[in-house]
Amino acid sequence: TEGSGDDFIYVPYGLAPQLNGGSGSMMNGYLVTSTSEETSSAAKGVIESMLLRIYGDSSWYQVITMAEMMDMMDSMLGVLMTILVVIAAISLVVGGIGIMNIMLVSVTERTREIGIRKSLGAKGRDIRSQFIIEAGTTSAIGGIIGIVLGIVLANAFTAVVGMVMPTAEGFAAIPSVGGIAVSFGVSVGIGVLFGYLPANKAAKLNPIDALRYD
Repeated sequence: TEGSGDDFIYVPYGLAPQLNGGSGSMMNGYLVTSTSEETSSAAKGVIESMLLRIYGDSSWYQVITMAEMMDMMDSMLGVLMTILVVIAAISLVVGGIGIMNIMLVSVTERTREIGIRKSLGAKGRDIRSQFIIEAGTTSAIGGIIGIVLGIVLANAFTAVVGMVMPTAEGFAAIPSVGGIAVSFGVSVGIGVLFGYLPANKAAKLNPIDALRYD
């Protein structure tokens, strides 16, 4: 299998530099295996001490364990995740502000309708609930569109990775049901949260002023 352990061959140490270009003992890296994961740090210290005695300057070499490499990768993934969360938060705020502006315009355009409903006995909570439901419905529709696009892009990404990296067999960027549910819930929640201000404004309108609004 390409990229697995059966792609390697083992040759004598003296022959390796010759196969590496035939220019002598030019070696740019060594892989050392410790007896266990617990002894990897001690093995690193032994190798560093030996190399320091040979070169006399620690800037000529670098020794790193697989555990340290994994920590570096985790750190990089953590930074990337933080950036993605910040971008998502900004997108949610921008989307929420957009919904709020739409609902404010809707309240302004339907001022007379609100006045008629109030004059017929509708309570402020009824008006408030109506506009909150409308804001939540608007954000829910946007959330459904986003989920569909996300699934399509995830499938496309999976196909691209399969073509570019044939060794990544079994890789699939498929959103989980739980993730989709959370995304939809956050979308509706943002609509309800940012739609409350316009809904509250509509609920507090004076019915007489609303009926006289032109």
